[in-house]
Amino acid sequence: MQQLADVLCRGFCAWNLQHDKRALTRLGSGKLEIDLLKRTCRFGRDYIPRLAILNTLLMQFQRLLDDNEVTEDTIRSAILSIEITIEEREEQRDKSVMWFGENNGFVGCDMDVRCKVGTAEESCKSEHRVYVEWPRKVGGQF
Repeated sequence: MQQLADVLCRGFCAWNLQHDKRALTRLGSGKLEIDLLKRTCRFGRDYIPRLAILNTLLMQFQRLLDDNEVTEDTIRSAILSIEITIEEREEQRDKSVMWFGENNGFVGCDMDVRCKVGTAEESCKSEHRVYVEWPRKVGGQF
């Protein structure tokens, strides 16, 4: 179960978020919760439309269950809690990534990701911190 929590936690990373950059920019800073068993996303207290990353996480989740010969009905909880801090900046902070074309500022996103997976017998947790940024125009703010 610990491997499952670790993989899901690290699965919430930069390249997997490519289809959710606009949604994250619009949501802004706050707490995002993804419940894999209920297949829901919440931001703060409100349920929001499913983010694209949920499908990626569900595929990873199912593959790991299959690889370990665990059935989904033995899992009692599988929840990712992500504390997101969005910051707009004029300059790119992460110089290891190249963005082509003219960029009118950047959206930076610090995320503290926590994953908790539980069965009737045990509960495992994992934590991961990630920073990702994208050009403001990709994030949906022009």
